[in-house]
Parts: sequence; C-alpha cells; structure tokens
Amino acid sequence: MRKTLTELIKMKKQIIEDCINKRMKWKEGARILVMHPKALSRLKKNYLIHGECVLAGRKPGPKKGSPDNKTPDSIEEIVEEIASDLSLGPVRIAEILLEKHGIKIHQTTVWRILKRRKSRYTTEYKRWKQEPKLYCLEEPGIELQLDGCYPYGRGRKIVGFDAIDDCSRWVLGKVYEGQETLETACAFIDELVKKAPFMIRRIRVDNKLAKGLRKYCERMGIEIHANDAYSPEQNGKIERFHKTLKREFFWKFCSFEDSVEEINYKYTFWQSNYNYHRKHGGYGMNGLSPVKKLNQVWQNQAVAQNSKKVTG
Repeated sequence: MRKTLTELIKMKKQIIEDCINKRMKWKEGARILVMHPKALSRLKKNYLIHGECVLAGRKPGPKKGSPDNKTPDSIEEIVEEIASDLSLGPVRIAEILLEKHGIKIHQTTVWRILKRRKSRYTTEYKRWKQEPKLYCLEEPGIELQLDGCYPYGRGRKIVGFDAIDDCSRWVLGKVYEGQETLETACAFIDELVKKAPFMIRRIRVDNKLAKGLRKYCERMGIEIHANDAYSPEQNGKIERFHKTLKREFFWKFCSFEDSVEEINYKYTFWQSNYNYHRKHGGYGMNGLSPVKKLNQVWQNQAVAQNSKKVTG
C-alpha cells in the first residue's frame, strides 16, 4: 500500500532516530527505505543539520524558473534565425553574432540554445540531405559503370575490376595482381567487350582513369564518362555491387591466401549465379535476375518492332 508524504516522512524520521540510538543497523534501515546505506548516511547528516524538511525530498522533473545566466529569448531568436542556414555550425554562428550584432556568445552556448529549442542536435531534428534520384536506363549497353575495388584492403596487392550494366545489372568482373592502373583497366575493358551480350556505348568511370581510358576506348567507339570529383554516388550501382561482392563472395568463399587464379575460378561461378539466378531488388528490376531482365527488354523491343511493321 502506497504511503502518504506525511507517513513517509514519519517513517524516515523514526528509522533515522532508531539508527542514531543504535536500535537498528544502518543497513537494515537502508533496506526498509530501499536506499543505499551511504545515501541513508547522507540523509541522516542533512537531517541533523536542517531538520525534518530534508525528509520530504525534492520534486522530480523540471524546476520552476530559470537560471540567472540563461541567455535572453531575444538573443536565442537571433541565434535560431542565423542557424536557419544549415551550412553554418556553432563556431560560425558565434562569429556572425559578434560581427553583425555585437553579441559575444561562446560556441558551446550556441550549441545548447539550438538543442534546447530543438532546432538541431535532437532526435526530432532531421538533418537535411538531398534525396538521391533513382533511375534505370531503358536499354542494355547504353551505359555501364566501371570501378576497381580492393577486396582485402591494402593488405594484399590485388585489385578487382568490375562493370555493371545500368539497365539490366548484368555484371562482369575479374581480379588482377597489383594495383588499379591504366594498363589493367584497359585489359579488363578488352575482356568486357568480348564477353558482354550487348553492344557497349558508354562507360562511366572515376576521374583517376578517365583520361587514359578515353583515348584507349575511342578506337572502339565507346564513350567514356567521368564522374565529378568526390562523387561516388554517381557510380552508385557499381559501388553497391562491390558491397554485395565483398559480403557474399570474397568474405564467404575466398581466403586471404588464395591465388589470383583460384579467386578468378571461383568468381566465374559466382558471377554466373549472380547473372542468371540471383533476383535483384534494385530500381526497375522487379525481382528479376540480370539475364531475365535482358530477355524481357529484348522481347519488348522485338514486339515493338513487329507492331511497327504491321501498322506501317
């Protein structure tokens, strides 16, 4: 049964008096009050100094009033107005306050104001980030995304080159000794042109190899498109494929000690399963495997051509 405040104060007083007069042990009193013995000892000390008022305890939760050093609301509103520019952090906001308004506030105070007003730094505040624009090209071969990856980091000098078709997500990859060089990339493109089941029109690569590959692919009639600097999201499909590749192939079926020949042998079987059987949940794939998506696109193209012949 829950005790009233008066009954609770009376019980605390009785227990403390019993403990002081050695009619009860402090541990036994702490157990009855559901307190730590040291907490009860501190309560006894305050009781002897201030009397019964300390036995009531303080009300939990926010206290009424505000501290004397709290920043005035007018200044907090200026801080919030400046912070509407999401590119500005607490340090820059504090500088602008001093430069434009003559108000000197520490950057930590700026941070606390924004947090207290829930403008930033809370679970309710959602950091603005531009939503990615999802797309999927309509025909295979219009654009392939090509990139290199280091499956074991820089601990072992092997590099994997992979290319993925933007339309069908058909992939081809191969592992080479050494690092990501122009010669290795050119050798991989030769392999890609031979094995791709469609004509390649454009390849998207990063800035590092773009210039050299542009000259090399010019004779094949393949356009090379370079990503903007520090923009891996422009090669999003191959970046996402590399995540799947490491998790589902390299870390699962390969050893750090495997030779390049062994890795490529295993990789050939894994790629075949990926292209022919693995259902893809990417944008525009509708749960189809890459080869099924290719067949669907080619079938739709054939139907469209036949209908033109009939109506034409």
